[in-house]
Amino acid sequence: MQVNVKLLGWMRQFLAEHIAHFDEQDFDFPEGTTAADVVTRLGFADTSFMLMRNGEKVPDASFADTPLQDGDSLVFVPPLKGG
Repeated sequence: MQVNVKLLGWMRQFLAEHIAHFDEQDFDFPEGTTAADVVTRLGFADTSFMLMRNGEKVPDASFADTPLQDGDSLVFVPPLKGG
């Protein structure tokens, strides 16, 4: 199945070494892939971020319980910084 992944802000800085830097890219994932699987594959497991799936926020505690479907769109949003 194909899922579009978009990285906002500085999220690309935390990509796993085996993933080439990108801003937006389509990925092929096997059926049954969850949001948690994508987070792990991209290397974001130890990074703070907000995840949007098809325009709706996915609660952190629900990543493992959020199966993806063909055509889904994921957006990784870094936390706001400021002072």
